[in-house]
Amino acid sequence: MVKNKLFIILRFVVSFGLLILLIWIMRKDAGEILGILKSSSKTFILLAVLINASLSIAVAYRLKLLMSGQKVFISIKDAVYFTFIGYFFNSFLPTAIGGDIAKAYYASKKTNNKVASYAAVLTDRLLGLVATLLIALTGILFIGKSLDNKFIVSIVPVIFILTVAMIMFLLKKNNRAEKAYSGKKGIFYKIKEKALKLYDGINLYRNSPVLLVKGILLSLGLQAVSIASVYLLVLSIGGEIPLFRLFLIIPLVWAVSMLPSLNGLGVREGAFVYFLKGYIGTEKAFAISLLWLGLIMLYSLVGGIYQLLYPVKMESSKLKTDVSLADV
Repeated sequence: MVKNKLFIILRFVVSFGLLILLIWIMRKDAGEILGILKSSSKTFILLAVLINASLSIAVAYRLKLLMSGQKVFISIKDAVYFTFIGYFFNSFLPTAIGGDIAKAYYASKKTNNKVASYAAVLTDRLLGLVATLLIALTGILFIGKSLDNKFIVSIVPVIFILTVAMIMFLLKKNNRAEKAYSGKKGIFYKIKEKALKLYDGINLYRNSPVLLVKGILLSLGLQAVSIASVYLLVLSIGGEIPLFRLFLIIPLVWAVSMLPSLNGLGVREGAFVYFLKGYIGTEKAFAISLLWLGLIMLYSLVGGIYQLLYPVKMESSKLKTDVSLADV
């Protein structure tokens, strides 16, 4: 409990500390930055918004796909709902519950299958992480030598190796019987049994390699669309940077944003400035970070409205499922 509170405090300190520091450094250029934002092309910004809307639908489809791997079938409408709920919790309630946990919780209420919901959401996050790191590694191979910060050059491969190792562990052949739980009482044993059930749920995907490949390919496509939307924001402020170069840079921004923070706040903005300032200048790079933050807040607000208008209700009957796992 104490560790959780300390981690939350650390995330607050990192996010707001970096954000305040960045604003303080840029304070003399505030007028120029505001001017850049005011004169930006609203057409390009609108296109970026629309592209990200389609991106969210594709993210929802990936969740639907992974749910089917658990033999639990949800509609694309429900998957979109869970996706936006995740956005909302990520941005506005990060201290109490993460977006992924909220997404899994709400999905479990809809499906009446906690194991399948949490396993699908966690696998969804891991596939997205692998795609991000794959493109980030490609970026390092091409522009790593030109980066002054060797920490970034070294940490991305380390995170990638750890992620792949985790996936291999979760998908290795499971010789333990599904129901081999201790049944002992006590909080330690309860946590252990829930972890084992979640492991069993994720381990089911080892029988669906084609589905996992589809998930990774879809994730790579999502990364490409996300980078294209950043390119539109660059065009909106009159910036000039080759699209190919962005495909090498932006994944590094996403990778750095994974450092402990509040949904990347502060870290992400600093990464945008660090990686883009050499191409479009510090002021425009900071303007891009603000525009991207605006997109995140927009979709997070949509998630909040979704929840107000369509609160999740428990299904009266369970969805048809062949998964023989007990609920967490």
